[in-house]
Amino acid sequence: MSQRNPRRGLLGSIGTAVLGSLCLGGALAYGVAVGGSMTAPEPPAAADSEADRVSDLSTLSEAPVGDLRIQVVDEGHAYVQNLECTGDPDTDPGACAEIARVAAEWAEDDDQASADNPFAEVARGSVCTEREYGPQEAVITGTWQGEEVSTELNRANSCEEARWQRLRAVTAPLD
Repeated sequence: MSQRNPRRGLLGSIGTAVLGSLCLGGALAYGVAVGGSMTAPEPPAAADSEADRVSDLSTLSEAPVGDLRIQVVDEGHAYVQNLECTGDPDTDPGACAEIARVAAEWAEDDDQASADNPFAEVARGSVCTEREYGPQEAVITGTWQGEEVSTELNRANSCEEARWQRLRAVTAPLD
């Protein structure tokens, strides 16, 4: 029997070997380039305990003073809670330190924000998405840092949701 193209068998196996080598080299290069992003993520840091949050007041210039009444309605369930911050980091609830910490961070990030008023309403002219984040509503009244507080919260759009999250230390049930 005679072969029609005797060189085809030899060239075919050399071509296959070259193509296989190129594919293997490409796969190795891809593994090196992308392999670092395929490692397991770092485990999340442990949540701060209330004692840690209370001790955070010592890093603030002054511990907050306030007396708030918070009324929350969450999908047909309602609760009322009171938060009293005396300015004593050793005895105040963790929510006092958390609100003070969040207010300080918010004031750093937003030119119109004030660390003295973490309950400020969304500024007029803010651009917000119309997505609703939940049916929850809250009414907060009282005093904070010597100023009267009377505000309503909801989760009706992205700006109100950001405000709700900023104040979640008092809208969530207090310990």
